[in-house]
Amino acid sequence: MTILRDFLAVPFGWALGVFYNLTGNYLLSLVIITLVLKLLLLPLGIKQQKGAAKQMRLQAKVNKIRAKYAGAGREGQMKISEETQELYRREGFNPASAGCAPMILQLVVMMGLYGAIYSPISKVLMFKDAVIEELTRVYLALPGLPENAAKDTYRMELNILNRFSDIIPNLDTSVVSQETVEKIQSFISHFTIFGVNLTELPKNFKGRDDAAALILIPVLAGVSAMLTAVYSYVKQRKTNPETAKNPAMGCMMLFSPALSVYFAYSLPAGVGFYWIISNILAFIQTIALAVAIKPEKVIAGQMIDETVERRSREASIKKRVAFSKEKKE
Repeated sequence: MTILRDFLAVPFGWALGVFYNLTGNYLLSLVIITLVLKLLLLPLGIKQQKGAAKQMRLQAKVNKIRAKYAGAGREGQMKISEETQELYRREGFNPASAGCAPMILQLVVMMGLYGAIYSPISKVLMFKDAVIEELTRVYLALPGLPENAAKDTYRMELNILNRFSDIIPNLDTSVVSQETVEKIQSFISHFTIFGVNLTELPKNFKGRDDAAALILIPVLAGVSAMLTAVYSYVKQRKTNPETAKNPAMGCMMLFSPALSVYFAYSLPAGVGFYWIISNILAFIQTIALAVAIKPEKVIAGQMIDETVERRSREASIKKRVAFSKEKKE
């Protein structure tokens, strides 16, 4: 997993570096790349919306199947499953296909961006290994570090940024030039939000002067995720009232916000900031797709297409029958 994360971090870090060089602002670069990724994944969102509309149209037929075998015990449940799958097969609908691809792609994006966020010196600023090694050497020689500091390789570059002012006096200038130092200092000056250094962990907020701002990041991550979760839940209850009877739906609604809070609380503030941006953009996209691709219009279009296709088949059959009769005569 670490190898895959480091591999994916290279292109995402390069993209962040390009936007950083253009804007001179790391946070703005993170917003831009998140927006670009959302736009690239938009076709999958449209496909999901259309798939949800088709599933809604088929729900009435599924409900009839369930009513047909209601109270029939285990055998009835098997019949429901078999006939539902047969219905989906006839209609050319796969309820799993619409959900898997976006989730896999989002996982790839998350791993790549997290790798880039955790390695800003090598992946975003793209300094050579010799510079990273020298910075690491001096950092590990600083007093007061945790006992496992050398083993914390994943957070090493963030830790270096956090203690960079203490590192500068002891650097080998033949390896790390003054120009390199100035570039890193400039980067650090744009590596804050709400007055909080993005290398800090919100879970370490106790006793800090910026505790309120630091803890605000996981709170905003949870609230921003809740927007999409509540909207989707309410919308699904309207389109399919049967879901209201399923207690698991309420638990699923809270899962995404809870996960957002956990990640934003336990990981560096930079990751939490990305999570907030991603959640807000996801909410905007959900609203936009709901307005632009209304289920009623999609269903009407699907019914028209199916009618045209059915009539075309019927006309084709009639032609074959007529041709067969003429041939016999």
